[in-house]
Amino acid sequence: EDEEDDRVAIHEAMEQQTISIAKAGITTTLNSRCSVLAAANSVFGRWDDSKAEVNIDFMPTILSRFDTIFIVKDEHDETRDMTLAKHVMQVHMNAAADTAAEGELSLAFLKKYIAYCRSRCGPRLEQAAAEKLKNKYVLMRNSSREIEEEGEKRLA
Repeated sequence: EDEEDDRVAIHEAMEQQTISIAKAGITTTLNSRCSVLAAANSVFGRWDDSKAEVNIDFMPTILSRFDTIFIVKDEHDETRDMTLAKHVMQVHMNAAADTAAEGELSLAFLKKYIAYCRSRCGPRLEQAAAEKLKNKYVLMRNSSREIEEEGEKRLA
């Protein structure tokens, strides 16, 4: 929720490209040449196509200052929501099983090692290694899609 004072400050910054500050008896005006990105939920909780700009609870004077307005809708699709929920649950259920078997490196250790290498070693991939990595990624994506499809068949 934005307060009236916040709206006034945003309006000043966007219209006059300045911000007025009053602290400890000192008043000053600063330049505010910047980009403003705002996000808001629909007033009605879900976007209503028939209500256009009424969905957005911004003063018209502020709304007119934005060069572009993007509307991101959360389309409700039961099958897509089910797939997403399964994925999130699987990620969190497998996160607890991050114990390395004999001779394997833990995920936490690998993350630290990779961070160290990036900061100190400046690793570079050769073309052959990059090709191998790309092929492995595509194979992994294809196999996960097959597993998802099998799981969906079982649920049906």
